[in-house]
Formats: sequence, C-alpha cells, structure tokens
Amino acid sequence: MATPHGHATLEVPVDSIEAAVLADEFLGTGDRLELCDDLASEGWTPRPELVEEVRRRCRAGIVAMIRPRLPGARRELDVAAFLATPAVMGASRREIEASAAAGADSVAIGLLTRDGHVDLDACGELAEHARSMGLIVAFLRTFDLLADRAAGMRAISSLGVARVVTAGVLGWDAGMSSLEERCGVLARDAALATACAGGRPPVEIVPGGGVRASNAASFLKVSPHLHASCRRGGVISRDELTALREVLGPSAIA
Repeated sequence: MATPHGHATLEVPVDSIEAAVLADEFLGTGDRLELCDDLASEGWTPRPELVEEVRRRCRAGIVAMIRPRLPGARRELDVAAFLATPAVMGASRREIEASAAAGADSVAIGLLTRDGHVDLDACGELAEHARSMGLIVAFLRTFDLLADRAAGMRAISSLGVARVVTAGVLGWDAGMSSLEERCGVLARDAALATACAGGRPPVEIVPGGGVRASNAASFLKVSPHLHASCRRGGVISRDELTALREVLGPSAIA
C-alpha cells in the first residue's frame, strides 16, 4: 500500500527467538525487530544471548529495549517507573554496552523526570554512550506518559533521537481514545517533529499500541512506520503478520 510518506516499514516487538524467527520471515529492508524480555508486561531489557541468537538467525534490524529489570523495579506503567536513579543509569549503560556487543543496531531509551518530562540529562548521557558504540537511538513509548507532548517532541529532537514509538494517547491505555483522535495527535506530532528538525532528519513517528492489520491503513495515512506485536491470543500470529504485510504492501520485502 502506498503512503504519502513513501516506503512503509514495520517494527515487531518480540521476546523469544521463536517469535523473532517467525516475524523475520515477513520483514524486509528497513524493518526491525524490537527485542525485549517479558513482552506481556510491556518488556524489559533483553538478555544479550537473545540479541546474539537473533543477530545470527535473522536479517531484520535489531532494536534492544533498554529498561533495566532491577530488584524492586516498578511494574506499573507510569512516570515513576521510568526515573533515572543511579542504579537505573548504571544498569542502562551496561545493558547498552552488552546490546552493542551482542549485535544490536539500535537501542530504545525513555527516562523521565518526576514531573513527567523527558529527562534530558539522563537520556542525553545514554544517547551519547550508545552512539559512541555505533548504535542508533530511539525513544520508547514512555513518550505517551509525558505531561506535555510538544515539549517532549522538542526535547527528543534536541537529543537527535531517530524515532519514537507512540500510541497518540496520554497514558498507556491506547483504548482511551478513538482511532480518529489518535491519528490526529500523531499527525500533530509529525508536524512538530518536522518543525523541530533543525536541519537534521525529523524524528520518525512510529504508531504503536494496538496497531493491527484492521486499522493499519489509518495509521499509514499519518506515518509509514508502524510498531505492531502481531499477536493473537497472547502469542505472535502468522495470520496477523500475513494480513499486516498485505496492508503495508510488498515493497519492503527484499
């Protein structure tokens, strides 16, 4: 399917080698696997062994989620779960290093301040550390927890982030807004990303949160980059992957 933005790409979050291999069958040039641990809880940093095995067996780009699962880590998906404590910063740096060594192409970060803004100091430090190892930096769906989306877009643009996954809602529940409302928010995000680019490529808006073959066409009117788990009944589905790839069209397959 052609989009007003050009080449359509897909990013699939997975937490096992079996899911990665299945998804990789449907991915092509420019597409990515986002590796994490325990996707059912929205994911934590993947084990280096998973990154290594996916690198060995899959052709798609690899994004490693950076969300340290430290003792006592908060499981609730709120601002307090993504604060840059000294322990989180130390673990994040080590996990970025391990992901790079294991073969990741990119990492996704997303630390916030207590008042719900992008933690520029913490994210800047991690982004610089990742780039020093040749990694592309993306921003997690923690963007949807921000108190001010416009300020957040200006912040991640200043950090030189390549892309951000967002459901176009305030909070983690993508069902709190209609599809039309979400696409409107995402369109405004995209316009602001372009305005904030400052001569660099703008931050890519990657719609996520309940993206499926049944609604993908609407999101593709806003952005050619989609983030979808392609799960049915809690497990990755060949049928959903097939259906979503049909919506995106064959151009991304190489």
